Amino acid sequence: MGVFQRIRSWFDKLRGRRAEPASAALGTALALPAPRDVSNDAQGYGVAIVPATVAPGAWYWQAVRVHHLTPEENGGNHHIYLDILDPATAPDPGSLGARIYGARARIAWEGGEQIVTIDKPLNEPGTNFPMWKHQVCDAIALGLPGEELFSDRVTGMHTGHPDEAVGNTLFHHSFSVTFLKVRNPDVISANSVIFGVVHHAAGRTAQLLRGDTVVTTQVLAADETFRFANLGAGEYVVAVADTQFRSTPVRVTGQDQAQLELTLVLAESVISGRIHNGIGRTLSLTRDGAQIATLPVAADETYRFAGLLAGTYRITVVGTQIISAPITLTGIDTATVDLIAPVVGQALAHYVLFGPADQPATRAYLLLAQEYLLAFAPSFGFRAEEAAGADKVTILAGFDAVDAAAEGRLTAAGIAVQRIAGSVAEVAAALAARMAAGKPF
Repeated sequence: MGVFQRIRSWFDKLRGRRAEPASAALGTALALPAPRDVSNDAQGYGVAIVPATVAPGAWYWQAVRVHHLTPEENGGNHHIYLDILDPATAPDPGSLGARIYGARARIAWEGGEQIVTIDKPLNEPGTNFPMWKHQVCDAIALGLPGEELFSDRVTGMHTGHPDEAVGNTLFHHSFSVTFLKVRNPDVISANSVIFGVVHHAAGRTAQLLRGDTVVTTQVLAADETFRFANLGAGEYVVAVADTQFRSTPVRVTGQDQAQLELTLVLAESVISGRIHNGIGRTLSLTRDGAQIATLPVAADETYRFAGLLAGTYRITVVGTQIISAPITLTGIDTATVDLIAPVVGQALAHYVLFGPADQPATRAYLLLAQEYLLAFAPSFGFRAEEAAGADKVTILAGFDAVDAAAEGRLTAAGIAVQRIAGSVAEVAAALAARMAAGKPF
């Protein structure tokens, strides 16, 4: 089957070969000029329909169908296929309308536009426009010359989508758009209702948006349900205040109802901090073991990962053995994590130096330091000579175990040194404070 036969097969279905209503048996033409329900299965590809703003009783072009062609339908093409129909001349009661030959559409993209004309035979879509690589196109209907009407706008059509199967590969994706001549009702009803539930959003405020305007709001009770009534015809979005959450657009007629089941999945957590000696290095962020982002360390040694979902994360300094402790986020909180990377030419970034391994005090310090070592994952040991290969050294011992002379030699070598010592309570408090601040040094 050739490409036009595949598209024709789909197009026949698209034009609305639906079950005939009972009165069709009387031979009555039932294709009506009122606005129709809209179908857009290309939303997942970034394609949207922007409704025209028209007065009551006015005629306009409604984008009633937008379709992303399947691999079998597309056959490796990269086109926008268009048709413009008039329901007043529908060939049978089950179809949307008859093709308007000579009607025109405008395809626009950044820096240019092209007018296309409906002129193809009935075994093909009305007209087509081949999209270039990286071109992002909008489409509106113009109609016959001298009879231009307002039109819905179809936005975001392009070919830069990943491979799906043979027939739909990168830069080989196609869309079909059907415009229908319709008439806005003379009397605009405001009896539509949008209702439903937003899971995980109890206590938050649901907003009803029309464009960028907040129409009304409602606090979600413990059952997480909402109900927005007395709505006029148009396209609405349900949002949750103080979050980035938005539903897909919902179109109502002014006399119908739409039910939504939504789930609030927040992605507003932030991990930030400082990477000592991190200039020029790259960080890797993993969630539940899978890498989700990389980020260069800024010139002031800071970093910031934003827009994070709930989950457990780790940060790795690429090219080193430095890895953070697990960081558990809720999707709305923040965490500060500082790490120490090794200076170029030095083997270790951070070394915790304990006293001699055979001393009872050393065993006590090791027990106190367990959570600190797990949180920051520094190297550690019992020999000052080994610590001399690090950029920063934490001495976790009294002067009787690691004397001032050993500390002086480390400092003289240009190594940053901190000492934590004292009673069990004092050492525990000092380590806990560093863990709470996310700063090992």
